[in-house]
Amino acid sequence: MENFSLQKFDPSKSLFIEASAGTGKTYTIQLMVAKLISLGTPLKKILIVTYTEKAAGELKDRIRKKIDEVLISKKLDKTNESEKELDSETLALFSKAYQDVDNAAIFTIHSFCQKALKEYAYDAGRPFDMSMIDDAEVENLIEQFIRDRWCDNSDFQFLIKHDSAQAITRKITEGLKSITNIYKGSEGNREIIPLDKPEEIAIGETILSTEDLHVIAAVSKFDEILAIPAFNEAYATLEKYPSEKFSKTSKNCIEDFLNILKQWQKGSSLFSAVSFKDNEFIRTNWPADAYEAFIAFKNLKDLLGSINSFLLNKFLITQAANVFDEWQSYKTEMKYQSFNDMILSVHRAALDTSKGESLLKTRLRAQYAYAIIDEFQDTNQLQWDIFSAVFDKIFVVGDPKQSIYSFQSADVNVYQKAIHEIKNGMSLQTNFRSTTGIINGCNELFKGDFFTPNEGATKLVDFEPSLPPQNSSQIKAPPQINGKEIAPIWISDEDINEVDFARAAVQKIVDWCTFIDDKKTALQVFDKKDCTKYRNVTFKDFAVLARSRAEMDSIEDAMRSAGVPFSRYKDSNLFSCRECAEWIAIFKAIDAPDYSAWNRRLLSEALITDFFRIAKQDIHYAESSAFDDPNNPVRLQLNAWRELAQRRRYAEMLERIYGDTQVEERLTEISRLQNLARLRQIGNYAIEYLYNHNCSIEDLVRHLEALANYSDNADDEDGNLVEKSSDYDAVQVMTIHASKGLEFPVVISVAGFKGKRPGTGPFLYHDNDEIRLGFSEKAKTTREREELEEWKRLFYVDFTRASSILMLPRYEKWKNTKGVKEEYRFLEGSIRGLLETAPQLTTHLPKIENWNPQQLSETVKERILKPFNALSGIGNALTADEIKNNITNQKNEMVRLQQKLADASIMQYSYSSLSGKADSVVDTDEGDRLNPEGAEIATARTPIVQIRDIDTEAHDCTIAFDESLDYQTHLNETAQRFPRGSHAGNAFHRIFERTKFHQFGLENKTLENALANPQTKNIIEEEFKRESLPIWNHRDSWIDIATRYTRNTLNARLPEIAGCSKTTDTFALIDIPESDHKPEVQFNQNASDESDLLKRFCKGFIDLLFVRSVNGKKRYSILDWKSDLLENSTYTPEALKEKVDNDYSIQRVLYSYCLIQWLKQFYGEGTAENLSEAEIFEQHFGGIYYAFIRGTEGNTPKGIYAQTWNNFADLEHAYKKIKDLMIKPSHSKEEN
Repeated sequence: MENFSLQKFDPSKSLFIEASAGTGKTYTIQLMVAKLISLGTPLKKILIVTYTEKAAGELKDRIRKKIDEVLISKKLDKTNESEKELDSETLALFSKAYQDVDNAAIFTIHSFCQKALKEYAYDAGRPFDMSMIDDAEVENLIEQFIRDRWCDNSDFQFLIKHDSAQAITRKITEGLKSITNIYKGSEGNREIIPLDKPEEIAIGETILSTEDLHVIAAVSKFDEILAIPAFNEAYATLEKYPSEKFSKTSKNCIEDFLNILKQWQKGSSLFSAVSFKDNEFIRTNWPADAYEAFIAFKNLKDLLGSINSFLLNKFLITQAANVFDEWQSYKTEMKYQSFNDMILSVHRAALDTSKGESLLKTRLRAQYAYAIIDEFQDTNQLQWDIFSAVFDKIFVVGDPKQSIYSFQSADVNVYQKAIHEIKNGMSLQTNFRSTTGIINGCNELFKGDFFTPNEGATKLVDFEPSLPPQNSSQIKAPPQINGKEIAPIWISDEDINEVDFARAAVQKIVDWCTFIDDKKTALQVFDKKDCTKYRNVTFKDFAVLARSRAEMDSIEDAMRSAGVPFSRYKDSNLFSCRECAEWIAIFKAIDAPDYSAWNRRLLSEALITDFFRIAKQDIHYAESSAFDDPNNPVRLQLNAWRELAQRRRYAEMLERIYGDTQVEERLTEISRLQNLARLRQIGNYAIEYLYNHNCSIEDLVRHLEALANYSDNADDEDGNLVEKSSDYDAVQVMTIHASKGLEFPVVISVAGFKGKRPGTGPFLYHDNDEIRLGFSEKAKTTREREELEEWKRLFYVDFTRASSILMLPRYEKWKNTKGVKEEYRFLEGSIRGLLETAPQLTTHLPKIENWNPQQLSETVKERILKPFNALSGIGNALTADEIKNNITNQKNEMVRLQQKLADASIMQYSYSSLSGKADSVVDTDEGDRLNPEGAEIATARTPIVQIRDIDTEAHDCTIAFDESLDYQTHLNETAQRFPRGSHAGNAFHRIFERTKFHQFGLENKTLENALANPQTKNIIEEEFKRESLPIWNHRDSWIDIATRYTRNTLNARLPEIAGCSKTTDTFALIDIPESDHKPEVQFNQNASDESDLLKRFCKGFIDLLFVRSVNGKKRYSILDWKSDLLENSTYTPEALKEKVDNDYSIQRVLYSYCLIQWLKQFYGEGTAENLSEAEIFEQHFGGIYYAFIRGTEGNTPKGIYAQTWNNFADLEHAYKKIKDLMIKPSHSKEEN
């Protein structure tokens, strides 16, 4: 293919440009735009469509710079010495274009469609005032179908009858949500993405009926199978040949086979495929009808294991079109549209020729003269239909080798189809990104069989080698270590495991970043400002690329233990750090209307952040009356920030916060640089969120809290929340997908050891030239083949991110006893081929025999960070004495200022505050009041009320004492040193919040599985560090203990509660699906009578709310995690009851009563069930549980307290006692 040149670019013809990695695709688009402008095309007449909003913004900036460059150099391409200068008339066109850059038509496909529908709604046949909706909202419609439409559907009723109703409805809901997101409906009589017809199963020449399939799903013993004629006939056929052997030497014959069949019972395998094997002997020696009969039972064996999934998938594919059409009708009626609808609407309108030429097509052609489509390999058929129909002249730029987004509907097949339609093509072959060594090394890796499709797959990629630049000034200097040039591709030992590879890689990161003298690091790479010269490397020059987040754990563990700073690129985990909590505290303080009563704690929390630097042990200063003075310096600062926030001057507010507190200066010492980087990232993100979402500080706080708690409500696309700031010196860890479009001096590829997960459907696959959607075995196997081809393209993206050094593993998991696994042959083969044909481009990465993270950590501190900061000028922070002096002065100022403010009239209580009040006093109606002069008059008070006396009618449902169980937890010396107190409790709360119970149960069948699970280890370590618990000193032992506590608690048996009593059944938390439990549920309970002038309400968080189906009724239950260490480590039912009665009586009443009030919106008066509070309690309350995690044991009830009440009246009576605790002394009564 001819190499692209501006001189040969003819705008009168459509063109496709194939651009390999690093070949200057964006610069080429700039040149094309410049040529179109020079020919008299206004910038606003050139439509440019790219893949992301970020890319669109960057492209706009690049075009602005290109136009500016043309105006200065007076050339379209300033590097072309033979080009003549542009005349004044042409330059005037660029001057006009420069003024129009901000209005340039640069969009994503969705923003283009949205604009077209908004401007030409009438021509597109769409309403003008459409609102956006997420297609995930179809869940409500699906629930309506389940509740109202499928009551008489026999297939649905069968599914419900023969499986858990809760599980089936969840699977149907998730399955139809997935299909609705992919399926596009019909245009005319043609489905845009055809749905496969429901699959049929044939036994011989007989198609099994629906009734036959229902029999197979319901059978419990073999005799029932013979009720199906096809199997009855097959059985009778085999009975005619009892002595036929299964091989020449086998003792097993057909008679033995039939005897095994007759013994079958549900839950076991129909027969052993080893003892009764389908082989060449029986195929050639048995009578034909006998062999066919055997195959019938072989197929039955497979069917028995998959029949439930088969029937479910058949139901989903049958109902999908109905649900989709109903959903589309609902959105049309309500004037809603989703992102998918925008493309569908433009597609339908642009291709509609039923009334002659499409009106929308005519409008768009008049508006745009040319279209340039960037990242064209990520397009799909709908998008190509739109562009090819609307535009006569279209220029597409892409690289099929980088098509890796099929999960977002990208279709590389469409790319190939489109370029054959365009026909006129050029390529970009020169790699301007990497050194010559990397270019040649990647050419060697990708040549040969790398992109050769596996059997049954279609060839979609033709690899052409990239070329290094011809201009010597553009050739990148090769990497050097200790002054010597090195080969660019580092390859590990063969059959290495992921931990050893991670350690070897981290050792090199430290070695290469180490300063060999005061000015130079061991590794030198080319300087982008002048690529013929060298520069030092820092941690941010290293990128770790993984296929999935699970593949990041091993190398993150190695970096963490070696003290190497790292950051997950675009990762929501950023928000679980201390700095996010500090920003939340600051924003809450800014948003508070005053600092009296409950709001006083908001001020205290802000004061102990890094912004104000009051130590926790000095918190009494923050709580002193010094801060009641409105003229207090801190109060004045907060007021100034609040005023800026109210005027929506958020960027200025952020700068004022940094400037007023001098927090940046305090955090520039070496040990705090990562804290400063996180603080900046979150601060910048917060301001962007305020502007982009046009929301309040309160909304921002709620959003940050959701992110910090890994809430499903955190609304950011794909979790890609914040990019790592350029001045944060840390190794960047990211997925390969996130790395696309980026480049790094050193790339460490850790991808490939996790393999590929089997899909569950629906499967989007290609059948000849048509894309289809289905659940069939053909759909599944075809999709798997297509994903393997995409996996090859993913590794192409992975390897081509490197500009100087590429580090590759050769994992032991790529092989089994038969050799290299099929899915890894392309990868292992390419690396082996490189070693054989171009060894001069490779360097051996040695395995680390003596891993010493402590020594590496010391090297990082003393020989990397210190000299780096000395060279960069960082370190001009306040000294420790200066900081201490400032704090002392601030304390003195607080002591000097004394003034009290009146109490606020809105009172807020938490469970803990009420508990404290219960154990002190309860005011009577004649309580304290003020005399006219303001002095208090003491009045009578009731005696002290104990917490346990609040709730005396509780019905204990805890499973009774079992003499066979040891209720004492025997602590060894290590366990005795395990953390206690609130910090450990907080850590465990968040561990359970982040754990997916059902998935945990599936992945950790044994304790050994749990102890080896890297995800569990990672969660525990992160949460202990978040609470500043020194886990780094006790990592293995503490993770071991915490894992045991976690697994024991999630596997403990809980008594089932239904209303006022418990049933005979038990359950475990791992039995509860993810969709049926919710952590940290906040409640706000109004505790005031309507006549009250003073409003009182109680707020709090329920640790866990979950729902289960008990006897056909949804039962809602509460569970609270308790990390208390009971006396003598004894957790008998009696000890648990004593603890809960003494400490948590108020909590259990308050939480349970609030749950009933919440359930009224679903089951109370005016709803379909129209129940009273007492009836809701009887029919939908599932009890309250306390899990004492240090005393639990898997598969036993140890450590679990459970209770309900005899009736709702008892619960309500206890709640009224709590309401009395919230009564503020009356100030309104006058004495007679």
